[in-house]
Amino acid sequence: MVAIPPWHSDAVGGRLQHQSRLAAFSLRELARTLGVSPAVIYWHVGGTKEDLFAEISASITGSLSASLDDGMPWDSRLRQVFRNYRTLVHRHPAVAPLLGAQMKSNGVANLDWVETILTALEEGGYRGDALRPAFNVLVGGLAGFVTMELAPAPVTRPGSDSGKWQALFAERVGQIDPQRYPLTARALPDISNRIFVLRWQNGADIPYGDSFELLLDLLIEGLKARAPTEPT
Repeated sequence: MVAIPPWHSDAVGGRLQHQSRLAAFSLRELARTLGVSPAVIYWHVGGTKEDLFAEISASITGSLSASLDDGMPWDSRLRQVFRNYRTLVHRHPAVAPLLGAQMKSNGVANLDWVETILTALEEGGYRGDALRPAFNVLVGGLAGFVTMELAPAPVTRPGSDSGKWQALFAERVGQIDPQRYPLTARALPDISNRIFVLRWQNGADIPYGDSFELLLDLLIEGLKARAPTEPT
């Protein structure tokens, strides 16, 4: 099987932005968008959209370890891997829903990433059964954060004004009752459209880099403090 060309990620993302469900995604529609025969896509990634989703995921995770220095401490390697992950997904924000949130994007194509994380964790003192929760905390927390950060806007009907729901959402946030929610109302100048839940733009427009770095610090420093055995 031939590796997926990098421009496929953008094309798939474009198709996903116009469809409300991944189940509705069509390889034939993707081929039409790219101006190629469906057979070309089948040749590159296999015969199903699940194969395509897995290849797109691997195109992100497969390059995360390439720039790492083997001499870096284990915690520094983990920081760099997840920073690389966020940077790469931000380059193709429309495919963020495929990563982490969809079982279809899992698979052996992501083994380079898995091996890198497990190796670092083992060096940090996590061995045997302790590897499992440590791995899940890192990937679930950090990759999940990026998926949430780049969550797509609601799908609108063709011809409708996609900005209307944003304006309505912003208006409702601005009308939060300070009597019922005093702290939220006071904090609005700092948090409005800049935190999960109370936002109408995603991280492609307003990045959450400082929040990601805080989570990265909390998770890795927490893992260092709770390591069940001595690091190697």
